[in-house]
Amino acid sequence: MGRFAAVLVAALTMASCGGTDTPPPTGPLDTGFAKIWNGALTLACTGAGTTVYPASTLEITVSGSSLTTRLACVVGSGTSVTATGAGSTATWTGSFSCPSDVQASCPSGWVFTHTSRTYTLNANGTLTVSGTGTLSGCGITTDCTTSFPGT
Repeated sequence: MGRFAAVLVAALTMASCGGTDTPPPTGPLDTGFAKIWNGALTLACTGAGTTVYPASTLEITVSGSSLTTRLACVVGSGTSVTATGAGSTATWTGSFSCPSDVQASCPSGWVFTHTSRTYTLNANGTLTVSGTGTLSGCGITTDCTTSFPGT
Protein backbone atom coordinates (compact mmCIF):
# COMPACT_ATOMS: atom_id res chain seq x y z
CA MET A 1 0.00 0.00 0.00
CA GLY A 2 2.89 2.41 0.73
CA ARG A 3 4.31 2.03 -2.78
CA PHE A 4 0.88 2.63 -4.35
CA ALA A 5 0.49 5.85 -2.36
CA ALA A 6 3.94 7.06 -3.47
CA VAL A 7 3.13 6.34 -7.14
CA LEU A 8 -0.24 8.08 -6.79
CA VAL A 9 1.38 11.18 -5.22
CA ALA A 10 4.01 11.29 -7.99
CA ALA A 11 1.34 10.96 -10.69
CA LEU A 12 -0.82 13.70 -9.17
CA THR A 13 2.21 15.97 -8.79
CA MET A 14 3.15 15.53 -12.45
CA ALA A 15 -0.45 16.06 -13.57
CA SER A 16 -0.71 19.31 -11.62
CA CYS A 17 2.25 20.75 -13.55
CA GLY A 18 0.08 21.30 -16.60
CA GLY A 19 1.21 18.70 -19.12
CA THR A 20 3.82 19.35 -21.78
CA ASP A 21 6.42 22.07 -21.48
CA THR A 22 6.24 24.83 -24.08
CA PRO A 23 9.69 26.11 -24.98
CA PRO A 24 10.19 29.88 -25.06
CA PRO A 25 10.09 31.47 -28.51
CA THR A 26 13.36 31.80 -30.37
CA GLY A 27 14.48 34.04 -33.19
CA PRO A 28 13.80 37.69 -33.85
CA LEU A 29 11.04 39.83 -32.39
CA ASP A 30 7.84 40.28 -34.37
CA THR A 31 8.23 43.41 -36.52
CA GLY A 32 4.62 44.31 -35.59
CA PHE A 33 6.06 45.94 -32.43
CA ALA A 34 7.60 48.70 -34.59
CA LYS A 35 5.20 51.64 -34.62
CA ILE A 36 3.81 54.48 -32.54
CA TRP A 37 1.31 53.13 -30.02
CA ASN A 38 -1.46 55.16 -28.33
CA GLY A 39 -3.14 54.36 -25.03
CA ALA A 40 -3.65 55.29 -21.40
CA LEU A 41 -0.65 54.78 -19.12
CA THR A 42 -1.68 53.71 -15.62
CA LEU A 43 0.58 54.04 -12.57
CA ALA A 44 -0.67 52.18 -9.48
CA CYS A 45 1.33 52.46 -6.24
CA THR A 46 0.63 50.61 -3.00
CA GLY A 47 -0.85 53.05 -0.51
CA ALA A 48 -0.46 56.01 -2.88
CA GLY A 49 -3.32 55.36 -5.30
CA THR A 50 -3.59 55.17 -9.07
CA THR A 51 -2.89 57.83 -11.67
CA VAL A 52 -3.96 57.52 -15.31
CA TYR A 53 -2.28 59.48 -18.10
CA PRO A 54 -4.98 59.16 -20.81
CA ALA A 55 -3.24 60.47 -23.94
CA SER A 56 0.04 58.58 -23.85
CA THR A 57 2.14 57.45 -26.80
CA LEU A 58 4.95 54.94 -27.06
CA GLU A 59 7.24 54.67 -30.08
CA ILE A 60 8.98 51.33 -30.60
CA THR A 61 11.66 50.34 -33.10
CA VAL A 62 12.75 46.73 -33.68
CA SER A 63 16.06 45.24 -34.78
CA GLY A 64 16.48 41.47 -34.58
CA SER A 65 15.77 40.34 -31.03
CA SER A 66 15.82 43.89 -29.58
CA LEU A 67 13.23 46.62 -29.32
CA THR A 68 14.07 50.18 -28.38
CA THR A 69 11.64 52.56 -26.72
CA ARG A 70 11.44 55.27 -24.08
CA LEU A 71 10.64 54.97 -20.38
CA ALA A 72 8.26 57.85 -19.68
CA CYS A 73 8.62 60.40 -16.89
CA VAL A 74 6.18 63.05 -15.67
CA VAL A 75 9.07 65.54 -15.53
CA GLY A 76 11.72 65.42 -18.25
CA SER A 77 11.84 63.28 -21.33
CA GLY A 78 12.63 59.89 -19.79
CA THR A 79 15.30 57.65 -21.26
CA SER A 80 15.72 55.24 -24.14
CA VAL A 81 15.98 51.54 -23.23
CA THR A 82 16.46 48.31 -25.14
CA ALA A 83 14.37 45.25 -24.32
CA THR A 84 15.25 41.82 -25.67
CA GLY A 85 13.15 38.82 -26.54
CA ALA A 86 11.76 36.74 -29.37
CA GLY A 87 8.47 36.44 -31.18
CA SER A 88 5.79 38.45 -29.41
CA THR A 89 7.51 39.14 -26.05
CA ALA A 90 10.43 41.30 -24.94
CA THR A 91 11.65 42.29 -21.47
CA TRP A 92 13.83 44.99 -19.92
CA THR A 93 15.21 45.07 -16.38
CA GLY A 94 17.37 47.75 -14.86
CA SER A 95 17.03 50.94 -12.88
CA PHE A 96 16.15 54.39 -14.17
CA SER A 97 14.98 57.19 -11.87
CA CYS A 98 12.89 60.01 -13.31
CA PRO A 99 13.58 63.61 -12.27
CA SER A 100 11.77 64.76 -9.12
CA ASP A 101 8.11 65.75 -9.56
CA VAL A 102 7.42 68.49 -7.00
CA GLN A 103 3.80 68.61 -5.83
CA ALA A 104 1.89 70.22 -2.97
CA SER A 105 1.63 66.81 -1.28
CA CYS A 106 5.43 66.52 -1.25
CA PRO A 107 7.41 69.77 -1.63
CA SER A 108 10.72 67.87 -1.85
CA GLY A 109 9.32 65.93 -4.81
CA TRP A 110 8.32 62.41 -5.81
CA VAL A 111 10.80 60.24 -7.71
CA PHE A 112 9.65 57.25 -9.75
CA THR A 113 12.27 54.57 -10.48
CA HIS A 114 11.57 52.12 -13.33
CA THR A 115 12.87 48.58 -12.64
CA SER A 116 11.29 46.28 -15.26
CA ARG A 117 9.06 46.20 -18.33
CA THR A 118 7.47 43.40 -20.34
CA TYR A 119 6.28 44.16 -23.86
CA THR A 120 3.74 41.77 -25.40
CA LEU A 121 2.37 41.95 -28.93
CA ASN A 122 -1.09 40.39 -28.74
CA ALA A 123 -2.65 38.18 -31.42
CA ASN A 124 -5.27 40.88 -32.13
CA GLY A 125 -2.56 43.41 -33.05
CA THR A 126 -2.62 45.37 -29.78
CA LEU A 127 0.27 45.95 -27.40
CA THR A 128 0.40 45.28 -23.66
CA VAL A 129 3.21 46.79 -21.61
CA SER A 130 3.44 45.99 -17.92
CA GLY A 131 6.12 47.16 -15.55
CA THR A 132 7.34 47.60 -12.01
CA GLY A 133 9.06 50.34 -10.10
CA THR A 134 9.11 52.32 -6.88
CA LEU A 135 7.81 55.75 -5.91
CA SER A 136 9.82 57.67 -3.29
CA GLY A 137 9.28 61.03 -1.65
CA CYS A 138 8.72 62.75 1.68
CA GLY A 139 10.09 59.79 3.63
CA ILE A 140 7.93 57.20 1.85
CA THR A 141 8.92 54.48 -0.63
CA THR A 142 6.25 52.26 -2.16
CA ASP A 143 6.08 49.57 -4.84
CA CYS A 144 4.29 50.43 -8.07
CA THR A 145 3.09 48.80 -11.26
CA THR A 146 2.57 50.39 -14.65
CA SER A 147 0.36 49.25 -17.48
CA PHE A 148 -0.10 50.49 -21.03
CA PRO A 149 -2.58 48.90 -23.44
CA GLY A 150 -1.55 50.22 -26.86
CA THR A 151 -3.45 50.42 -30.11
